Amino acid sequence: MNKEGADIICPIITPFDSEAIPSREYTKIFLEDLREMGVKKIFPLGSNGLFNLMTMEQKKSFLKIIQEEGGDFETIVGVGSQNTTEAIEMAKYADDLGFGRIVLQPTYYLKAEQSWIMRHFEAVSSVFNGKIFVYNIPQFTNSRIEIETFSTIVENIGNIEGIKDSSGDIRFFNELCSTFSTKLKLYQGQDDLLLQSLIMGARGGVCGTTNINPLALEVYDSVIRGQMQKAAKAQKLLISLFRVINYYPFPAMVYAVFYRKHNLKGKLPEPITTMGKIVETKIMEVINFPMAIEEE
Repeated sequence: MNKEGADIICPIITPFDSEAIPSREYTKIFLEDLREMGVKKIFPLGSNGLFNLMTMEQKKSFLKIIQEEGGDFETIVGVGSQNTTEAIEMAKYADDLGFGRIVLQPTYYLKAEQSWIMRHFEAVSSVFNGKIFVYNIPQFTNSRIEIETFSTIVENIGNIEGIKDSSGDIRFFNELCSTFSTKLKLYQGQDDLLLQSLIMGARGGVCGTTNINPLALEVYDSVIRGQMQKAAKAQKLLISLFRVINYYPFPAMVYAVFYRKHNLKGKLPEPITTMGKIVETKIMEVINFPMAIEEE
């Protein structure tokens, strides 16, 4: 594993107000939580951020808030869309705001052929001056980016910096590491596979649990310090946390914990109704979950 520069990225929630509108006030509170946990890098407008349920105006508004309130974070902007035209528009907007990195996945709903995926990445990359992270999340896009397609994208597009794989397929991730770990930054997108992926050669992880708990940071820190026994203990706790969070449909629990922690009146975009069905004891279980392993 290349230890130098390995890292953990938080795929952040979008703190919505009681009208399901991105809130500057709530975002400031949320970003302060991240600072206290030691998070340095963030990924807005991803799956945790519910970008697919936001209008273009809301996405741009939230990204502007992040630019103005989160300038101390290294930010990698999600520009994914169900169509290439909107992805291009978001990439241009991120570029105009001065963000140097974006995350892009294949279009979704219709099963994209590999040739479509390549055209999509080529079109969006042509309007963005910074670096691009290729995002593989087949359970949501209905299309896995195959190894050959990754290779073609990297070869044809000069500004690919890394890959985020959230497939949960550890054999496929191992193949990605074998093929690209010396050329690109590889990130594991499933928290319960973090330690295994770091050992394989991943640069780091894009870990949703870091919205509310820093255990993933502890796993990473322990690995780069060579404290593998401590890393294993932290990973075991992280897996337990991951299971509790995913007891309810993704990503409702993370939002519920944030709102409950600060006694905020937030609402998720329609048609999501899950958050109101989460029982208080489950929320408190996550809030009170250990944030570090006990020192021996």
